[in-house]
Amino acid sequence: MQVRELVARSLVTGATAAGTFLALEAIIHLFTRSGDGSAARVMYHDGSYLVAVRGSGVWHDVRDFVRPDDPEVRRVVGMVGADGWSLYRYVCRNIAYRRDVGEYWLFPHETLQGYGDCEDTSLLLTSMLKAIGAQGYVVLGEYSGWGHAWVETDGQIMETTLTEPIVVDDPENYRPFFFFNDVVAQELWPGALEEVLCTSRNEYAKLKLIGA
Repeated sequence: MQVRELVARSLVTGATAAGTFLALEAIIHLFTRSGDGSAARVMYHDGSYLVAVRGSGVWHDVRDFVRPDDPEVRRVVGMVGADGWSLYRYVCRNIAYRRDVGEYWLFPHETLQGYGDCEDTSLLLTSMLKAIGAQGYVVLGEYSGWGHAWVETDGQIMETTLTEPIVVDDPENYRPFFFFNDVVAQELWPGALEEVLCTSRNEYAKLKLIGA
């Protein structure tokens, strides 16, 4: 319980620090190259976070990936019901895990075709939670040192890579870098979004640790 409270507080304090940093930016800050020498995936513009996660040079505001008003999202929410845990269960049971080749984020209606990775299922569940008026965030970060994405709502972690919903019993292994939904987007420290998108990935090792 104490660890979850620390994680929740880190989101708030980190958001304040990141917001202050961005408020001082008077010009566009563009990472032309990432730390590993590959093409940049993040651009900061007028306080918005733009990401290139659907092809090089194709930029989207990160908040555009959370779509509570998408007709397909609304249809499924109407079928499942306005209960956060039921929506969590639906995502776990109906969306099969499929690893990206590179980094390619799906929009929620695309994930509803039945497959996606951790970012995709987190985007879908957060869209569903927002559609019923609940507060939810996609969190990008690390799980036990590996790049990962999950959902947080009311301080609770929802692990969408599983085939059944669970109460996460190891929140200390989840390290947040960046969180967002359709309205809010914040880094926990300056440059955290670029950093997390360059974090090492080993899907087999990560999923084995999670128990997926």
